[in-house]
Amino acid sequence: MRKIIDLKYPDQIILFTIIVILVLVSYSGSILAKEMNPEEAIRWGVENNYDLNTIRNSLLELERNLEILDAAQSFQVDFSVTPIWYFGKNRENSVEVNDNAFSPSTEVSLSATKILSDHINLSTEIAWETDDLMQTDYRKITSEMNANIKLSKQVYPDSWTENEKQVYNIKNSLRMKLEELEWEEMEKQIEFVQGYLNVIRLQEQVILARERVTLARDTLTRIGKQIELGEGGYQQETEAQIALEEAENQLVNQEQGLSLAKKQWFLNLNLPEDTIVYFGDGTDFIQNLFSLMESLKINEIDRLAIIADAQKKHYRIKNSEVELEALVKELEWMEDEGKPKVNLSGGYQYPGDWFAMVDFSVNLADGGAQKLKEQQKKANIQQKEVSIAYLKEQLRLEGEQLIDQDLYNRLYLDTQLLILKKEQHKAEILEKQYQQEAISETQWKNELLALKEKEMNMKKAEDQWFVDRLKLAHFIGYLREEI
Repeated sequence: MRKIIDLKYPDQIILFTIIVILVLVSYSGSILAKEMNPEEAIRWGVENNYDLNTIRNSLLELERNLEILDAAQSFQVDFSVTPIWYFGKNRENSVEVNDNAFSPSTEVSLSATKILSDHINLSTEIAWETDDLMQTDYRKITSEMNANIKLSKQVYPDSWTENEKQVYNIKNSLRMKLEELEWEEMEKQIEFVQGYLNVIRLQEQVILARERVTLARDTLTRIGKQIELGEGGYQQETEAQIALEEAENQLVNQEQGLSLAKKQWFLNLNLPEDTIVYFGDGTDFIQNLFSLMESLKINEIDRLAIIADAQKKHYRIKNSEVELEALVKELEWMEDEGKPKVNLSGGYQYPGDWFAMVDFSVNLADGGAQKLKEQQKKANIQQKEVSIAYLKEQLRLEGEQLIDQDLYNRLYLDTQLLILKKEQHKAEILEKQYQQEAISETQWKNELLALKEKEMNMKKAEDQWFVDRLKLAHFIGYLREEI
C-alpha cells in the first residue's frame, strides 16, 4: 500500500513564489521588447517608411540600369556553333561516314565588339565552316576560315551615341529621385512629429474623459441618495444618467481614437511590433525642436525675397529645370537625326587585304516626319517652360499661405494663453470658495476639468503653431537633412 505524504506550505511562501514568477515574466518581456525614445523612433521611420523605401528602390533600379549601360561599353564577345545538314542528291559537300550516314557541315563563329570612345567602335569576327571539327591540318583550317577586324567612326554629325543618351537620361533621373528623396524624408519627419504630438493630446483627452465619467458617476450616486432622502427628483436623476452615458460614450470614442492613432503612427514608421515608445511632453528631442522653431525669425518685409529663394531650392523646381534641359538636349539629338550622315571605317579582311570605306547617307524624303517631330519637341519645351512658370506661382502662393498661417497660429496661441490665464484666475477664486464651503465639491471638480480643458486647448494651439512652423522652415530650406 502506497503512503501519501501531504506537504503543506505557508501562504506567505506561496504568495512570494507567485510574485517572483510574475516579476521574472515581466522582466523577460521587457528584455524582449525594444524601447525607443521619440528621436530613435523617428530615425527608424525615416529608414524604414514604406513610401521612402519605394523611392529608394527606384534609385537602386536606376543605379543598376546605369551599371548595365556601363558594362555594355566593355568587350562584348559572342560565340556560336551551327551544324548544317545537306539534303538531296548533291552530296559533294558531305563526307561519308558509312553507307547511310553523312556528317554535317558545321559553321563556327567568334565575334567581339568594343566601344572605344566617342563614336569609335571596334569589331572583329572569325568564321569557320568545316565538315570535320576534329581535323588538325592547319592549312586546311586556315583555307576554310574567314576573319576581319574593323574600326568605324561616325564623322558627321558629331552627335551622342544611343548609349550616351541613355546614360544621360538615367543620371538625370537619379538626380531628380535624390532631390525628391531628400525632400520627402524631411516631410515624413515632420509628419512623424505631428503624429507623435497627436497621440500625446489624445492620451490627455482620454484621461480627461475618464475624469468626466468618474464625476458623472459620483453625481448620479449623490442624486440617488438625495432621492432616497426625499431631497431630489427623478428629473435630476434622469439628467444625471444621460450625462453619465454621454461621458462614457465620449470616453469610448476617445479611447478608440487613441488606439487608432497609435497604430497608424507605428505603421507609418514601420516600427517592429514589440517596440515600446514613450509618448509624453517634455522630451529633449521635442524641446530642442521647439527652441529651434522659436529662433526662426520671419520678417514680413522680406517675405517676397524669402519665398523667391525658397522657390529656387524647391525640389520640384529643380527637377522641372532638369526635365527642361533634357528636352532641349533631345531636340538637338532629333535635329542631328535629320542631317546627312558620314561614317568612316577601315580594317583588315582575311583572306584579303586592308580596306577603308566612307559611308554617306541622307534621307531625301520622309513625308515631313522629321520636321513634325522637331515641331512637337519644340512644343514640349514651350509647354515645360509654361509648366515651370505655373509651378513657381503655385509655390509662391504656398509660401505666402504658410507665412500667413504662421502669423495666424501665433495670434491664436496668444488668445488661448489669455483664455487659460483667465480660467486659472477663476479657478483660484473658486478654490477659495470651495475651501470656505461656499460651493460644492462637484462645482469645484467641474472647474478643475474646465481648467484642464483650457490647458489642453492651449497645448493643441501650440502644437499647431509648432508643426506648421516646421513645415514653413522646411519650405524655406531652414531645416537640415534631419530634424
